[in-house]
Amino acid sequence: RFDMFEAEYTHEGDRCTFETLVRRFRLRDPALRAIGEIVHDIDCKDAKFGRAEAAGVERLLAGIARKHATDATRLRLGAGVFDNLYQSS
Repeated sequence: RFDMFEAEYTHEGDRCTFETLVRRFRLRDPALRAIGEIVHDIDCKDAKFGRAEAAGVERLLAGIARKHATDATRLRLGAGVFDNLYQSS
């Protein structure tokens, strides 16, 4: 379980769930750190990292959610967004 009350993986301190996962699994990949900053800015809405990409990624994900009704399709397309972000880092 994650990103819910009393979940194993959720927000910790000022970190979003993605940042928590990266930290807990001791992942050191700079691309994951960059994605974590983007996800943080989108999820926490505090512009802590001021990532310019955050607004565009948020808009892409909102478009996917609006256009596609099933979770499976949303997950597949959303994963593609993050796969491409990873490759571009």
